[in-house]
Amino acid sequence: MGILRLILAETHFRILNFVLSLLAITVAASLFIAGPAIISGYARDTRDKLAQLSADVTDLENQTRTMKRSIKEELDALDKKTKRIMRDLGINLRIVHRNTKMDSLYTNFVAEDFPEDYVNRLATAPQIETIVHLVATLQHKITWNQRTTLLTGIQPVLTSSQKNEEKKHMVSGVESGSVFLGHELGIGRNVGETIEIAGHAFKIARIMKPSGGLEDVQLVVDLRDAQKVLDKPGKINQIMALNCKCKGDRISIIRKELEGVLPDTKVTELSNRATAREEQRDAVEKTSNQQLARVNTHYLQAKQLYDDQVARRRSQEETLKSLVGGVIPLVILTAATFVGIMSWLNVRERRTEIGVLRALGKSGLNVAALFLGKSALMGILGGIAGCVTGYGLAAAVGRQMSIAGQLFEPNLSLLVMTIVGAPLIASMAAYLPMLSALKQDPATALMEH
Repeated sequence: MGILRLILAETHFRILNFVLSLLAITVAASLFIAGPAIISGYARDTRDKLAQLSADVTDLENQTRTMKRSIKEELDALDKKTKRIMRDLGINLRIVHRNTKMDSLYTNFVAEDFPEDYVNRLATAPQIETIVHLVATLQHKITWNQRTTLLTGIQPVLTSSQKNEEKKHMVSGVESGSVFLGHELGIGRNVGETIEIAGHAFKIARIMKPSGGLEDVQLVVDLRDAQKVLDKPGKINQIMALNCKCKGDRISIIRKELEGVLPDTKVTELSNRATAREEQRDAVEKTSNQQLARVNTHYLQAKQLYDDQVARRRSQEETLKSLVGGVIPLVILTAATFVGIMSWLNVRERRTEIGVLRALGKSGLNVAALFLGKSALMGILGGIAGCVTGYGLAAAVGRQMSIAGQLFEPNLSLLVMTIVGAPLIASMAAYLPMLSALKQDPATALMEH
């Protein structure tokens, strides 16, 4: 009887022993296949999902950048528009000689004169940082056409900072020989018409819109013309200006700056205009910051979600690797031990048969081939079955983890390792029991029977 037939006969005769050993090898091989398959499938799934998340975050980042740019452009335009509106509210500072009595100024428009050069000193002083749009002004109450009016001569002056930034003055000057008529004074008159003021001829350049205030009864001319009409060459009595940067106690800051340039002057503020200007610009800035903060928060939340997903996925992958790395060797060792025990029991039960075979002249090699061949057969069948069930197990676990089945691709090298390694381990497990069978004396085994 050939060795193969002996192996098949032995397997049939000891079928329960064979099946139990085969089952142990199959379980070990299944886990050996399933573990790496689950890890690689999860890793592929992680890469796919993180790639999608990364693409989403990149798209959101681009959208955020675009939105920030768009919001900034809109708010810059709104800020510029707001600045123009606030600028059109007019000047909010009045600088006069310190000897000027404010009650006389407010009721009769009487103010102390001072040199026109003061406005140039103020415009070029490097320590002046909070005042712009200077207007040298000479203002005096006169009677014109039997009406009490206010003659105002103006000369817009840019500060050094405005010149450096190439900014235009907010106040339009008046050409020499021309006059801007207040609305009340211009009733019944036309632009281009010539009028006379204290013996000096002026052409009407503009009739101002009604303001409901002092401007409606003003005659606004060039500063030099006003100095001629009032016979005050080189004199002014007010410097009108705009506060551009101060917040909080604005007037104190401005006064401190003026002390070193024009110590014999004092400044008052048209507080309603100044406050409205500051509050409106602050409101625009606050709105800008709030909108940009919301956009930025949305992006940061998405980025945090991506980072959390990356950390969670990596943590789970490391946990799987640790679990598989600890369980698989233990299962393989258990299976090998189980096969070894089953082989030892088989040898123990068949001591007499082994003795008969040896007595009939069968060599130790034939006996070794019987036991090792049976173990190798179990290993081959268990390895093949383990490969099939291993990938099935990986797919089943993957479904529970919401991983697509196509991500569990067969690993050829792992399959070969399993099919070759399973019979080797099974044969190694059967080696010691087989060795004990070869060492026993045939005569002793027959006498025991």
